[in-house]
Amino acid sequence: MSSASAPPVATGRVQVVSPTEPRSGGAGLRRLALALTGGFLLYAGHPPIDLGPAGWVALVPLLVLARDLARARGRGAARRAFGWGVLAGLAFFVPLLTWLSPFGGVVPWLVLALIQALSVGAYVAGLVAWGGRPGRPAVAVIWWVALEAVRGAVPLGGFGWGLLGYSQHGGGPLLPVARTLGVLGVSAACALLAVCVEALAHRGVRAGRRSLAPALAAVAVPLACLVLAGSPPAPSGETVDIASVQGAELRSTAAAGINRTDTGRVVRIAEQRVLATRPLAGDPPDITVWPENSLDGDIRDPAAADVLAQVSEARRLLGGRTLLANTFEAGPRPRTYYNALVELTADGFGQVYRKQRPVPIGEYVPLRGLLERYPAAEQLPTYDVLPGGPGRPLTLAGARVAAVVCYENLFPAVVRDQVRQDADLVLVSTNNTSYGGAMSEQHLALSQLRAVETGRYVLHAGISGISGLVDPAGDVSQRTERFEQALVRADVPLVRGQTLATRLGDAPGLFAVVLSALGLAVVLATRRS
Repeated sequence: MSSASAPPVATGRVQVVSPTEPRSGGAGLRRLALALTGGFLLYAGHPPIDLGPAGWVALVPLLVLARDLARARGRGAARRAFGWGVLAGLAFFVPLLTWLSPFGGVVPWLVLALIQALSVGAYVAGLVAWGGRPGRPAVAVIWWVALEAVRGAVPLGGFGWGLLGYSQHGGGPLLPVARTLGVLGVSAACALLAVCVEALAHRGVRAGRRSLAPALAAVAVPLACLVLAGSPPAPSGETVDIASVQGAELRSTAAAGINRTDTGRVVRIAEQRVLATRPLAGDPPDITVWPENSLDGDIRDPAAADVLAQVSEARRLLGGRTLLANTFEAGPRPRTYYNALVELTADGFGQVYRKQRPVPIGEYVPLRGLLERYPAAEQLPTYDVLPGGPGRPLTLAGARVAAVVCYENLFPAVVRDQVRQDADLVLVSTNNTSYGGAMSEQHLALSQLRAVETGRYVLHAGISGISGLVDPAGDVSQRTERFEQALVRADVPLVRGQTLATRLGDAPGLFAVVLSALGLAVVLATRRS
């Protein structure tokens, strides 16, 4: 019998084990630690911990985990890698999305976290399947970006919350690349930096020339990001005086379980809006924004006369200048609505922006007949918000405003499409009352990336906070606290040029997906029988 096929040989107390034999319990503990550490670092890069540098190295434990699992070989290695990766994903998404649990209950929160965690499982499994083939560093970067692109598109329109690039919202050398390649470009920069760090650790700092290349690459990544970023478009020289009105005690605007036919509740909210608007009466801005759910029902309903009286009072305080308010318009079918941002004029409605991306489960119920059998169905909305048509900028007080409502700033294309139509300012109208502080901070981070991507100022207007003005570098000024009465007001510079990220659109993500598909084809074609 040849030595290659010999069984394990016992020599004293030491046993020589073949590479395909099951590992000891120590390997399982090591992999558990790597998976949990990777998940925690991914989480730590986002609010509430908000440790931006964690995003630089968050993938390092997953890369080490994949390398460790690839060495084990044997049947089912990719399947085991998928399981470890899903565990890492759960360690990331379960705490990241904790704010969902009070709204929809534990089951929807954990189901969404699991769906998102599948992409992390696919990442580790893909690296193990690639194995020792050439080009592992490039595959590690491109595969991560491709999975983020897919996660941002499917299912139900996608949910790109927690993309690695958002961990850099607070600034630093990697954030400016969003101006060129969007948030996925920032994710790619983080992934590339992690690949360099992991390669350096794998080769060892004492390995001489072998460790020189990844060390130099790690230094070069942030420098390359600064070079790739270029400069934001120059302001046009024009400004618009705009203010958003935030109220204090507005917990009655919470989306969960509200009754949109409760006129008394809608009137109370409108009264609070007028009270918070009064400080503007002596010197009204060009545009005043009442954020999402400020007029929390269809004010054209004959029963809404008391609400219209509050609107008239607000317009009087503002001297007839532009009042832009979020309201609900009745849809074409019973119990359907549009979530709309409306210019309120003396004659009623002027220009209207209707939300294009309603929130699944939160604003409409897919497969309603099936989901209503769920025991906690009373938490589901009894109405459906319909998607509006393609968005167009609102022309107000000489500015072209790209308006989006709440969750929509999660989708770069919703903002980008309006910027391509010469919008020179972005407005995010939102109500995060139901979700807590961590979600509000995470949501503001999305607006910071949209500002850098488009080179525009973004007014992030919350009915109850957090609100603030984001400049094209991603810096936030006039940031408010939650549930405090406050105004965010500024003469905002208007910007009309376009960034490369605006021009490229979804191309970077599509490019990563195509390359990843080709990589999967290579793995399948060269897989050993």
